[in-house]
Amino acid sequence: MLRINKRTLTIIPIIVAAVLLFLWSCNTDGISESEYQIQYTRTAQLDNIYENEILVLSNEFTQKTSLLETTIQNFKTTTTLENLTNVQENWITTLKVWKQLELYNIGAIENSFIHFEINRWATNTSNIDAYIDGIETLDETFITSKGSSSKGLSALEYLLFSSEENQKVLNSFTNDLNFERRLDYLMALSINLNIKSNDLFNIWENEKTSFISSVENGISGSQNQLTNAMINLIEEIIISKLGNPLGDKTGGVINLDALEATRSKSSLIIIQEHLNALKKCYTGQLLENEINWGFDNYLSLIERDDLDNSILDAFTACQTKIDTIKNPLVLEIVATPENVTNLQDAFRDLLVLIKIDLSNAIGATVTLNDNDGD
Repeated sequence: MLRINKRTLTIIPIIVAAVLLFLWSCNTDGISESEYQIQYTRTAQLDNIYENEILVLSNEFTQKTSLLETTIQNFKTTTTLENLTNVQENWITTLKVWKQLELYNIGAIENSFIHFEINRWATNTSNIDAYIDGIETLDETFITSKGSSSKGLSALEYLLFSSEENQKVLNSFTNDLNFERRLDYLMALSINLNIKSNDLFNIWENEKTSFISSVENGISGSQNQLTNAMINLIEEIIISKLGNPLGDKTGGVINLDALEATRSKSSLIIIQEHLNALKKCYTGQLLENEINWGFDNYLSLIERDDLDNSILDAFTACQTKIDTIKNPLVLEIVATPENVTNLQDAFRDLLVLIKIDLSNAIGATVTLNDNDGD
């Protein structure tokens, strides 16, 4: 299994010195001292987010998927309620890591479409049921050959959780028709997920130099890509993960089927992990007792501490609204929908600050995404 040695930010001066040396050599072309500072800060920010967040999360994800595969193998061998619960708990911990890592679907990773292979929601439950009821051998090769909506974390959730008691889930693996094939499909899904997690790690390792060195303005710059990644995720939360279930497109008619991960009652957990990732990406606060470079340092450099304070307040407001919700989102949205609407509004405020104010302040180019026009 792939592992990394977690570095601290003490190596940043080596990297930024190389950048500054290059800029100094170009000084005859009129590059100013302020431009040196901008390049320094961007490089330090990108190195921090790559070494201490992206790579760390990617490595942790490979570990979680490996452990999940092991617990599913144990469950397949000894199909008990206790082992089922163990698998479910490991699925949740794997999901939490993924929902932070999901923010970084940029550059070569986005072009590889590997995120779809790992977690594409909604799951095509009809196809999964048909495969289990079929006659083809259900192994990892079979999973690889099928579409992304029939594999990954969402497909695992469909097999592992139910709105009813766990005994019903257990029965599906012990007593129901084709229960042995259901176990085979579950096992194959976990093997495939672990392979994909390692593939993702390898892509990120190969992208290190390109990611950290892309300090230019424009859509190819890594800071610009991070900004757009934050915007895209916040819009997805507002529109897909909260708005559609709240009935924004259906005249206020609540649609629980539009909630992500309702079977495992993980919808709010997902939003919490997204918020965690967004805030860490913005602040760069990833290591204790170290200099943690982030967007906030960049705003300080250009004397926009006022905007930094507003963004931090918006993050706090989102967290406060999440803390107000005491039930799984599938229950809260029916019992107290105003709490969910208030959470959506808090993310809307955060979106304005990131998409308009932050982007304008740092000169980022906001690109179109799937949520535009919704």
